Amino acid sequence: MTLLIKLNPKANIPIYRQIMDQIIGLIDTGALKPGAHLPSTRDLAHKLGLNRSTVYRAYQELWALGYVESQPGSYSTVRKRTRIVSGDLPREDGVMDWHQKSTPGGRALYESLAAETTLIRSASGSDLVNFMPLSPDNRLFPLDDFRKCMNQALHEEGTDLLQYGDVLGYGPLRAFIAERMQQHSVSVSTDEILITTGAQGAIELLLHLLTEPGADVALGAPTYSRAIALFRLFKVNMVEVPVGHDGMDLDMLEGLLQKTRPRFVYTIPNFHNPMGITTEQAHRERLLEICEASRVPLVEDGFEEEMKYFGKTVLPIKSMDHRGVVIYLGTFSKVLFPGLRIGWVAADRGCIERLAAIQQAQILSGNLLGQAALTRFCRSGRYDMHIKRMHRIYRKRMQVALKAMKEAYLPNQVLWTRPAGGYTLWIELNGLDMEDETLFRFMADRGILISPGSHHFCNPPDRLGFRISIAHLEETDIQEGISRLGMALWDLYENARRRP
Repeated sequence: MTLLIKLNPKANIPIYRQIMDQIIGLIDTGALKPGAHLPSTRDLAHKLGLNRSTVYRAYQELWALGYVESQPGSYSTVRKRTRIVSGDLPREDGVMDWHQKSTPGGRALYESLAAETTLIRSASGSDLVNFMPLSPDNRLFPLDDFRKCMNQALHEEGTDLLQYGDVLGYGPLRAFIAERMQQHSVSVSTDEILITTGAQGAIELLLHLLTEPGADVALGAPTYSRAIALFRLFKVNMVEVPVGHDGMDLDMLEGLLQKTRPRFVYTIPNFHNPMGITTEQAHRERLLEICEASRVPLVEDGFEEEMKYFGKTVLPIKSMDHRGVVIYLGTFSKVLFPGLRIGWVAADRGCIERLAAIQQAQILSGNLLGQAALTRFCRSGRYDMHIKRMHRIYRKRMQVALKAMKEAYLPNQVLWTRPAGGYTLWIELNGLDMEDETLFRFMADRGILISPGSHHFCNPPDRLGFRISIAHLEETDIQEGISRLGMALWDLYENARRRP
């Protein structure tokens, strides 16, 4: 067969590639049909005035891409080939029903995320005060300092940091965390620390280790919404224990543990998400005693342990853990960089070793480069400097928020928490009966975005509430947002009073 191929020796494209591209063009346009014979490499090379090896390489590339079939001693033949998906061609209707193929847990998470995304997008606007984000304000990131630490880590350890590392995590970082926890009176060794993909990854590991579908897990109501999402995905039975302004209802928890043995109890004693409360020492002691007596692991989520601004220090429950009952979760996400995805578990060595085995099956090892850079950031004193700066800024922001809430002269039916640290306040609206979505839209229409309370309960709550976070807002924005909030709440109760 005769092929009309034009070559340009001056082009930057190699000659073999020009041959290959032009033959592909002829096949894709139908000029060369399936079954057509290509000229032999000898004949085409002679015609084009080329070395035979150049044409041979072009044919080999065509064979590798599936455009031709070739047998020793015979012609190369154009084959019928499945068309490559191209962005400029219309997509055909899919044959996969991903909704039907998803697990019930996967479907529920997708539907929840889609509903949340739709709700937030419906409230878009340039003048909104957004009280939803809980991650640190990226305007406060110590970017230049961390870049220096990253460069230093690469310079000193180079390719070693780009290999798989110890499944437990970068040893020097585990040593730093163990020392840091000593400052909070938590006595743990380096071998009792496991670096995880954030606190979220730690919760997932615990669910793999301690539960199976249908197993009971005790948790506060309300609690961390993303933990609830993971519990649903793992199909565990969430047993809610009410959380008031002084913490989890321990009488109810004790009664529960006398009847059943949940795989673990999940609690957030410091700057609780979403309520912002911090439990007292006596509450922590009794909670530990209850779990010890029942031999039920107590998972202490210390996600904002470093972010205390006011009042006396209350030590982590893990500091009193003489019998290896408490599994402590920590993270750098809420103080430093969420995108690093570096958290940790501090627990009895037997627990850590089993969690490590699961982590190795999942991810082999974590981000060694990020962990090494973070270690240098912490060891250089930059972490302590950053913490002090965060305390100074967020103490002021929280003071502004609490003062603004007080001066808003909210309706008597409104209750709100007064956090000693962290980023969040919890607001309850007594005497109102309305859907979360309606409340969200009502607030958004008045220029405020809030986190609906029902996201923090696994069952429909018996109280109407919502969370506000000051994490991303400067002082003037906080004042403006709470001023709008106060007026919106007065309007809300006035509208309710007028309804028959």
